[in-house]
Amino acid sequence: MTNKKILIEVRNLKQYFSINNHLGEKSFVKAVDDVTFNIYKGETVGLVGESGSGKTTLGRSILRIYEPTSGQIKFDGVDITNFNRKKLLPYRKKMQYIFQDPYASLNPRMTVSDIIGEPIDIHNLASSKKERADKIRELMSLVGLNTEHASRYAHEFSGGQRQRIGIARAIAVEPEFIVCDEPVSALDVSIRAQIINTLEEMQDRLKLTYLFISHDLGVVRHTCDRVGVMYLGHLVELVETEELYKNPLHPYTQALLTAIPEPDPDSAKKRNRIILSGEIPSPVNPPSGCTFRTRCPYAKDICAKKEPHLTDYGNGHFASCHFAGKLKEISK
Repeated sequence: MTNKKILIEVRNLKQYFSINNHLGEKSFVKAVDDVTFNIYKGETVGLVGESGSGKTTLGRSILRIYEPTSGQIKFDGVDITNFNRKKLLPYRKKMQYIFQDPYASLNPRMTVSDIIGEPIDIHNLASSKKERADKIRELMSLVGLNTEHASRYAHEFSGGQRQRIGIARAIAVEPEFIVCDEPVSALDVSIRAQIINTLEEMQDRLKLTYLFISHDLGVVRHTCDRVGVMYLGHLVELVETEELYKNPLHPYTQALLTAIPEPDPDSAKKRNRIILSGEIPSPVNPPSGCTFRTRCPYAKDICAKKEPHLTDYGNGHFASCHFAGKLKEISK
């Protein structure tokens, strides 16, 4: 991917949320803490990690749904980090979001036609009512919805159909980049493959770039070109998908991969499952040094004293661990 054009550049991005404790003292939830990476045009980057690791917050910060605490976001070479609402509007059109919950993300008081037509109206993409109606029908057809159902309300549709409505709404403004925030996790297993296939068809047809947030490492392996692993607000590993599954360098990634369900009972018994001790620490008061050290089976003194940084260990394989690539040696 390195010879491709960079579409999204994220540099030292931090997203802190201020909270007050029971004494009224202010502290900060470090939801995203100093994240740096690129997304190339036409690729799908997966983002995985436990709940609370900062995946969704990172996606929303890139789109400026949340105002970043610090850092830099560039879209196609343009720094949009500090753009005001008016200046950001053209970039809102280029960057869209597909929400996790198709039940909560659609307005129950709006028809499908109005839901899909709203972004068309906001960005003045139709010169007449006929053109608007034609666009909505075309979009519905594109994502596999019956165009005769345009006047129905969201509650009249199944979960999979509702997510198709969400996809149609996202592509209505002809974006270049879409954050897919766990787009199939709320759906029945039988429907997931259909929605993933729809997203892949849209990507090929419309030349889209995706940031694909997911808990499902099986889905990520099937859909993504590269995968980033997040832990407690930090990006701890980033590499091409197959390389991640064959040669994970970070102990957290190794633990995640051993948690993937194995359909063959005999293979499952032979697998050396890595069980992490303890709970994920609080993002309000993360551990010193490496944030993963409190649960890491390989942790040494240096891990408490010095924070590891995302480093390229060759062929674009980035990891944030003092012992990346040497874990087998130090475990002996």
